[in-house]
Amino acid sequence: MKISQVLKDIRQHHQLTQEALAERLKVSRSAIARWESGKGIPDIGNLIAISREFDLSLDQLIKEDEHLEKKVIEDSKAKKWHYLVILYLFSILVYIGVFAYLHHIFMAGFLVSTLFMLFYELRIFIKEKIWMQKEE
Repeated sequence: MKISQVLKDIRQHHQLTQEALAERLKVSRSAIARWESGKGIPDIGNLIAISREFDLSLDQLIKEDEHLEKKVIEDSKAKKWHYLVILYLFSILVYIGVFAYLHHIFMAGFLVSTLFMLFYELRIFIKEKIWMQKEE
């Protein structure tokens, strides 16, 4: 059974409106509507909240829907990738700073390009966070 149908069944079983469920989960009513219509999928944080709120296991929510299971796995991999890239770029900045201090050589081009990559990656990461919050 798809997650959209599971959520709708849970809500109706507990005699909740979409607004009441949204309030209990601290999301918007439109997020609940998108989840129930299959146009959106709750993120792992919301799945945990649903699991706790209605005393369900995450297995019951995730394993029933193959699409959701794949999305949760892909989201966690993407988040790890962004953290690694940001960490790598910060380590390059530290290296540039130490090298410039010890050898009295300032590598302006390398510093500017690294800062550009770092800010671009942070921009992508932040936009993704904002997009995920709007989706909820």
